[in-house]
Amino acid sequence: MPESQRHPTESFLLFLAGTITGAALVILSVPEIRKKTSERLEKTLSAIREETSGFLEEEKENLTETARHLSVDARTLKDAYKAGWNAFRETLARGEEGEAGEGAPPS
Repeated sequence: MPESQRHPTESFLLFLAGTITGAALVILSVPEIRKKTSERLEKTLSAIREETSGFLEEEKENLTETARHLSVDARTLKDAYKAGWNAFRETLARGEEGEAGEGAPPS
């Protein structure tokens, strides 16, 4: 497509891409700028690593505590299920023996 028929947005994006490419080449070609940029990046990445590791350690502790609580809750539910099942079986056994009473299931 001829340049005269290019959409303004496309022209702007090409200009922006050229600007970014030019800036990257300048940064990479000038040793002082490259060194300063490298130091800044190193400091920034180090700070991000510290913050992230602290956050992740805190979340790990939270997840561990949640897992402990869930484990206790699961044991409690399992015990309650067993107790209910045993009570049901005992009630059925009494019903078969002809001892229909208070604990008998409704008919």
